[in-house]
Amino acid sequence: MTDNFQTGAGVSLFIEPPSHHFLGDGLFETNAAPFGGDQLMAPYTHLRAVLNARGVAVHTADALPPEREGGQKIYVSIGNDSRYESLTKRPDVTLSAVFTMECPAFDPGFYRRLARMSRCFRRTYSWSDAESLEPYVGERLKLERFFWPQSFDRVHESLWTRTDRRLLAIMNGNKLPAFNLATLHIERLRAIEYFNRTGEIDLYGREWDQPPYRVGGRQIPYTVRRIERQARALWQRVHPDPLLAAARKAWRGPAVSKSQTMSGYRFAICFENMALKGWITEKLFDCLFVGTVPIYLGAPEIQEYVWPECYVDMRKFGSFHELREYIVAMPDNEWNAYRDAARDYLASADFRRFRKEAFADIFLKIIDEDAGRTS
Repeated sequence: MTDNFQTGAGVSLFIEPPSHHFLGDGLFETNAAPFGGDQLMAPYTHLRAVLNARGVAVHTADALPPEREGGQKIYVSIGNDSRYESLTKRPDVTLSAVFTMECPAFDPGFYRRLARMSRCFRRTYSWSDAESLEPYVGERLKLERFFWPQSFDRVHESLWTRTDRRLLAIMNGNKLPAFNLATLHIERLRAIEYFNRTGEIDLYGREWDQPPYRVGGRQIPYTVRRIERQARALWQRVHPDPLLAAARKAWRGPAVSKSQTMSGYRFAICFENMALKGWITEKLFDCLFVGTVPIYLGAPEIQEYVWPECYVDMRKFGSFHELREYIVAMPDNEWNAYRDAARDYLASADFRRFRKEAFADIFLKIIDEDAGRTS
């Protein structure tokens, strides 16, 4: 972060949120997505506070005023391409950056359109690199790196010290990816099915009492999607899916508080949506904050960013049977060693790249470089 930027006088930042649900400045409401996680939007709340203190007004993109109103307007898209083309010819708007927030398996259409989008923006930020995303984009883009910002920066002491813990939990919604390449959806279901045989896993999430719904595919009307789910439900009554049946037996409903719920377990299955370089989301960190040891599968280079002493690496086990033998027999001193390592990691400089302060620094740099420029 450069120290040159002193004031944002006459400069405003407008952020295109990933979904219309966050318009009307809902992106900056800390608890705007209660089922997504505790204080999920805290990084954006923090970002707004930091920029406001520098004199920069911050709003969601629906508040973008007409051209006749003065001032320089910085536009950033957070994984949404619904508006930017209409802004390319406005001299008062600088298309400063687009962020790839979702993984390709859950929003493939966005990645197919990303090359065109990148040519209109000054910067493209991604959690991965150009080579890893090329199969989904169709070409290698010039990318700048960011890390998924986390809402918290230390353990939740009252939850971390809990001792009334069951063995194993998993938190995921009943969603289907748009495609199966490199996804870990089936592996999650297999884990649930295996541990459900002995009643040792509790599943939390939304809509497991309904047919799974596919995300990230082509845009179709809600009525058509509803009919499609009804047809899938009828099919499953005739041809029940044993993995889905096991998940429903293990299901304990949605978690009102992810932190409170997760703190009631010694371990948690934390399989990312995809095994793709750089794709490290909140799943692992949600566990570290409350003293639950994550069983991780996802980013192949995870050890470069999160200390391996903090989590159980699923890749070290040849089967769920081997994993079960390991975690069931784990003595308290070994379990606490994982937890102590996690506490130390969260307090270390290595975790800073995931903190909301680092995310805000990216925006300060963008405005520092682009304030006063035209598209």
